Formats: sequence, C-alpha cells, structure tokens
Amino acid sequence: MDAVIPSDIRERVADRMTSGRYGSEGDVLRDAMDALDALEEQTLARWHERNRMAESQSRQRLSRPLDDRAVLGRLRERLQSDGIID
Repeated sequence: MDAVIPSDIRERVADRMTSGRYGSEGDVLRDAMDALDALEEQTLARWHERNRMAESQSRQRLSRPLDDRAVLGRLRERLQSDGIID
C-alpha cells in the first residue's frame, strides 16, 4: 500500500518507535488499527444496547412514540422567533 502519511502522524509513529515499544512502523499501525477496531466495536455494542433498552421501555409503555407534528411545530416556532423563517 502506497500512502502519503501526514508529517504529524509520521512524528507520532517515530516517537513510538524511539520509545522502544515498537520495532517497526507496521507494529505501530497494527496497534492503532486494533485500537480503532475495538473502539468501533464498543460504539456499535453501545448502540445495540441502547436500542434494546428503548425497545424494552416501549414494550413496557415506559416511553411513548415521538409526536412528529408537535416536534416540527416547536422547531417552526423557534426558527420563526430566531428570524430564520417567516
């Protein structure tokens, strides 16, 4: 893979290698990608958990459906009061 690496990233990679923790740029990149993968997995897991919680609350009637007309009405009023729309 040919890639243009920004200078700030090159410096950070070099700093990691200088510290002795990493033996190559590939090792730094591998750890960085593993950390990014883990972060994305955590984000997705949180989304799924919140979605399950919302579904559960809805089944228990602890929440109610969004009133689209009321929300749009409040938005319209705010935009009018801010002079954004007539």
